[in-house]
Amino acid sequence: MTVYVDSADRKEIRAAAQLGFVTGVTTNPSLMRTVTDDPLQHAKQLLADEAPAEFYYQPTGAYAGLREEAESAWSLAPDRVIVKVPATTAGAALAKSLTSRGVPVALTAAQTPNAMIVAEAVGCVAVIPYVDRAWRDPRVDSELVAGLARVRRGTTRIVAASVKNAGQFTKAFTDGADAVTAPLDVLAQVLNHPAALEAERDFAERYAGGA
Repeated sequence: MTVYVDSADRKEIRAAAQLGFVTGVTTNPSLMRTVTDDPLQHAKQLLADEAPAEFYYQPTGAYAGLREEAESAWSLAPDRVIVKVPATTAGAALAKSLTSRGVPVALTAAQTPNAMIVAEAVGCVAVIPYVDRAWRDPRVDSELVAGLARVRRGTTRIVAASVKNAGQFTKAFTDGADAVTAPLDVLAQVLNHPAALEAERDFAERYAGGA
């Protein structure tokens, strides 16, 4: 099981790394737009910051072409960068052109099991379903992650995104996700169960005040 932070903010990514269980970063054009006008340069800075090992970059359209931007992002750290492209017909064509060049690709917004079928057909390393959106969108099966897992035949990973609370975090893994990506505030809450906090306090109080 793998946990990523969904952010393009340098301070948040550092804070997530300090939690100890976060091993990757996922970004998207919306997150990038909040912090920079030059997403490729910003990605380069994040990678130089010793950000967690895996780094998911989605082409933003800020430059000449999506394929060129994707390849430029991957070239920043070929052993760490995974390119995200939408799970659409155009996205599948772009994914195939990238995977044929050896670029690792994830299909994002994978809102039907068909996205897994296509991802495996074009050689993607992952699919990224939007969990909270699936629960709120009547056009999408609320058991989206489970549906993706059922049709999987290879090693394509399921990275659950759009996770808004600790309950969705747990359910995504229960339903078959290999990884979950969530904002820092959600990750900071996943172990904050009252019973665990009470036990921690009780243990600390055993020796409070010294000998």
